[in-house]
Amino acid sequence: MNLLAHVVSVDTALFLFINNHFHFHILNDNMRALTYLGNGWVVYWLTLVSLYFWGRRTFRESFTILFLTQAIPGAAVIALKRLVDRPRPIVALARQIAAGSVHVVVLGRHLTSYSFPSGHTETAFALAVALAYFVPKKRAVFYTLAALVGFSRVYNGEHFPLDVICGGLIGYGCARLGLLIFEKLRKSLPIAKVEKTQELSAK
Repeated sequence: MNLLAHVVSVDTALFLFINNHFHFHILNDNMRALTYLGNGWVVYWLTLVSLYFWGRRTFRESFTILFLTQAIPGAAVIALKRLVDRPRPIVALARQIAAGSVHVVVLGRHLTSYSFPSGHTETAFALAVALAYFVPKKRAVFYTLAALVGFSRVYNGEHFPLDVICGGLIGYGCARLGLLIFEKLRKSLPIAKVEKTQELSAK
């Protein structure tokens, strides 16, 4: 067995262990709710609205940070999904499921393609990086929620653990890169000064 096959074998075994042994009725609805924290169409807009009402004077700066920390990892994940094109668990294990040798619990949509890496986990960790930048004292809360989003993807039967791990690493790493780009942009063209100049010229 080559290295890749061994990794896939371990990844599949870990997926089945988590997906089959951690299900409790009381958790099912909570895990479905948690997974929405990794849905970009939901959390991006909620975060933008919150940032606007939280600090309108610095909204342009906040928007730039959010854009850079979400766009870069998002683009990386989309490219990797299409490059790797790994099938979702219910497709990869279809023969074993049909034969009754394995059982997969799927909560929600029965997705079939683009399993690697996990986009929800990438979104959750990228957003955690941005929110930790805005509210450093709450960083532990943000990263804990991101980790729970990742766990929910395996719990819900929609991703393998390796999808989640790589999605989280991409989200974190690329979002940190986005923050570095923002800092360089701010030094070359201070956003705060631009906003102040615009406010003065408008009076």
